[in-house]
Amino acid sequence: MKLAVMQPYFFPYLGYFQLIHSVEHFMFFDDVQYLRKSWMSRNRLLSIEKKAPFYIRPELIKPPYQTLLPEVKLSTDERWKLKLLEQTNTYKNIAPFYDEVRMLLEKILTPKYTFLSEFNIQSTIAICDALTLTKKFDKYSDYEFWFNEKPGPAEWGYFIAKELSASQYINAPGGEEFITSKPFQKAGIELGFIQPNLSFYDQSIENFIPGLSILDVLFFNGIKNTERLVKQYHLKWKRDGL
Repeated sequence: MKLAVMQPYFFPYLGYFQLIHSVEHFMFFDDVQYLRKSWMSRNRLLSIEKKAPFYIRPELIKPPYQTLLPEVKLSTDERWKLKLLEQTNTYKNIAPFYDEVRMLLEKILTPKYTFLSEFNIQSTIAICDALTLTKKFDKYSDYEFWFNEKPGPAEWGYFIAKELSASQYINAPGGEEFITSKPFQKAGIELGFIQPNLSFYDQSIENFIPGLSILDVLFFNGIKNTERLVKQYHLKWKRDGL
């Protein structure tokens, strides 16, 4: 079984969905400290007029210092959802799949959520459903893992993969420099790193800006073509204890 574990982000970029595509079981790692100004609570869309990205955000009830992500609450004033929809108007007259994606986004924003992590998880799963990315989804807090000592930042993936009897563990590319394959090999688990392909698509501006929210990809490519882009990546395997 191929496993990936990743924090739940706010309308994440294409590479996040390529990671989901690469595995059979995707776990949202929600037992982490909330970080302000991180992808947990913001992402970027494209201002066509200014030819530059801008941030989109949910509105939060200001969390106390060192709050865990599952405890971060969304504002009960849901006008932030209307603001987000208004911000997508930058695509209205220029992106060929605006109406299709706007309907999907409205559907995602309709339910009421109390917590940021649950919104991030359910919105990501909704986009996966639209892209026919049928996977086993769950979250770390669904389990009652017990460790003698709390794993370090580079060890969580190994311990979770071992507990779930995964045969392969796929990590985001950012972990390649500090995650060693030695413990994985001892447990009979292959360690791989996804190599996202953020290939060019027409954004109606002169200089292509990669890595924006999946919403940008969808507005310009539509659901069917985004399905194709999600599959454009390769896996790099880390072996020999390196």
